Amino acid sequence: MGSKMEIDPVVVLAEELRATESALRSAVRLYELDHVQENGETVNTLLASLKSLYRDIAETVPTSAMGAGEMVRLAAQRLPFALSRYTTHFHEVADRLGAGRRDHADLVWLRAMRAALKGGACGEQGLKAAPLLGLAIAGAARPVVVFRAFNEPPLDDVRRVTH
Repeated sequence: MGSKMEIDPVVVLAEELRATESALRSAVRLYELDHVQENGETVNTLLASLKSLYRDIAETVPTSAMGAGEMVRLAAQRLPFALSRYTTHFHEVADRLGAGRRDHADLVWLRAMRAALKGGACGEQGLKAAPLLGLAIAGAARPVVVFRAFNEPPLDDVRRVTH
């Protein structure tokens, strides 16, 4: 039997979040057209789902670089437009993390930005993004264990090696 590979919970939650946001946009458009009570209730249900997903994400530590990348992306979305140059850098870091690359310089930069955001340098929106960055840093800084399986050498190689 093969081993079961776990998917980072942040990646799953981020995908659910994107799907719910897309469904909400569609539901709002539909409600704006016909103002039917049922469509309004759908909008309210989707809003409650979004709130729950954001709460779950804010409490979940990523278990992989990919999950840390998703968390960095979510933090970047909370920053004001005036900080768009930082947002671009956040997305570049998230892209590298999403590809599995954990660069030391990125971790140092994320820690510095978290300290700045936590210190109130970017106002209320920065204060909301700082905890997400903290979770992303915790996920990106996790050690990676690589298991390698070695097979027995072929018989003809074994005969040559023996003394």
